[in-house]
Amino acid sequence: MLKRLLIKNFAVIEALELEPASGLNIFTGETGAGKSIIISALGFLLGERSGSDILRPGAASAEVEGEFLAENLPAGLRERWKINADGVSIRRQADAKGRTRAAINGAAATLAQLSEIGGFLVDFHGQNEHQSLLKPETQRDLLDRYGKLEREVKTVFEAWQEVRALEERLGAVSLSEDERARLLDLYRFQLNEIEEARLKEGEEEELEALWPRLKNSEKLFSLSGDTHALVDDAAGNTEKAAEKIKALSAIDPSAEHLTARLASAAIELRDLSGELRSYGRGVHSNPSEIDRCLSRLDKFKSLKKKYGADIRAVLAKAEELRGKVNGLDDLTLDRSELEKKLAAAAGKLEKLALALHDRRLAAAGKLSAEILKEAEGLGFKEVRFSVDAAYDEAALTSSGGDSVEYLFTANPGYPLRPLRYTASGGELARIMLALKTALSRADRIGAQVFDEVDAGVGAVTGRLVGEKLARLASDKQIFCITHLPQVAAFGEAHFFVEKDVKAGVAAAAVRRLDASSREKEIARMLGGKKQSTELGLKHAKELLAEAQK
Repeated sequence: MLKRLLIKNFAVIEALELEPASGLNIFTGETGAGKSIIISALGFLLGERSGSDILRPGAASAEVEGEFLAENLPAGLRERWKINADGVSIRRQADAKGRTRAAINGAAATLAQLSEIGGFLVDFHGQNEHQSLLKPETQRDLLDRYGKLEREVKTVFEAWQEVRALEERLGAVSLSEDERARLLDLYRFQLNEIEEARLKEGEEEELEALWPRLKNSEKLFSLSGDTHALVDDAAGNTEKAAEKIKALSAIDPSAEHLTARLASAAIELRDLSGELRSYGRGVHSNPSEIDRCLSRLDKFKSLKKKYGADIRAVLAKAEELRGKVNGLDDLTLDRSELEKKLAAAAGKLEKLALALHDRRLAAAGKLSAEILKEAEGLGFKEVRFSVDAAYDEAALTSSGGDSVEYLFTANPGYPLRPLRYTASGGELARIMLALKTALSRADRIGAQVFDEVDAGVGAVTGRLVGEKLARLASDKQIFCITHLPQVAAFGEAHFFVEKDVKAGVAAAAVRRLDASSREKEIARMLGGKKQSTELGLKHAKELLAEAQK
């Protein structure tokens, strides 16, 4: 659960501190006010990729910091990041060149590590995410998540990798000696290039943070020297003043408290003078350190360009190359024995894929029933829904042999057909909400974000969506951006987002509404007017009263 969110210079947000409620948090405001920017900032904090375009104009950097309760985090993550009962603090910054730095509980963290921990903290449902529900691979992944089949899926993937490796080795046996030597040279060269770099996760982020200090070392040395000289002079003058004030207080005892204050100031200035001297020695230009930093950063850039998007991917590529070199080096097995091993591995893969298929079938039946039950409470009169998992042993992949398809119809007398052919935008949004509700009971994620989940639905259905979100918020923290007053009325906390202009630059502001302001905002949403009418306020009060029943 998110306890506190700080945003600085992120897109149209200059500075924002948000303390959400533990239940349903509603965000409303005019279109373009910046509501979705808050969600984007939260996504950035938890590992989403970004560019320099997120910076507010004129700002040197953007920063987002969040404090989360961490009761849902696995024990391994808690231990790795030293997370205790107080929760976990996550911070991420981005500069004008698109470079980012991140920290988890004060320790440097990579983008992959942010995404890993973020996956246990917040589940995002964006404005266009329901379109991803049309993709068969997304439907399969959601089924696996519901059925908690991650371990079985991983086992099938590993068996599939073993089959692929044996197929490659079998193919390598058939290579000519020249082809084998050429591939070995290539793989060894690539592996050696990565190994010689002696990569460590987190080093790149540390050097990127160090580089501005090294680059400006002469300027920092000069500034610290000038500052030290001024502070040193001030310390000397303060000590002289202390002697004078002693004489003063000897005549007038009422000034004795000034003597103590001045003595304390003199000690503090002497201490500060010493620290400034030490700082200046530490930042003095070191050409070899500058060269080392630049060289390492250039090396990281070169390796990422060749072998992967980040250091973790480059290290994974090294492991892959190591396996290929070992496979080509060790061709002592004859073809017949490799064929036996391949047949055994393929049999194992098929057995595991069939077991996964059985688990998916069981999960599909339960998920179908749950989604149908949830959908019936979202304005569908005679909806039918089914999760189909068809097995094809001739089409085994790294995810098994199942082709998963969500089948749907909201029209009596019409057959079930794939969701991508039959559902409208509003129907997709409601099916996704039903799915998220079912999944929320099956996962450990503490917070969910819905960005306009009510898109394409009317007032009557909007009330049903609001009721569904309120029930969901009894177990999880919910963030919902909405334009429907029928949904907004169910919020435990209601935040209003508006955009203003400061010094010629747009700036979004967010404030939590009290009871009176909330009535006015609901009335505005009902009538589409900035000034609420008596009739609009009466209707708003009725909506709020009904929602609290």
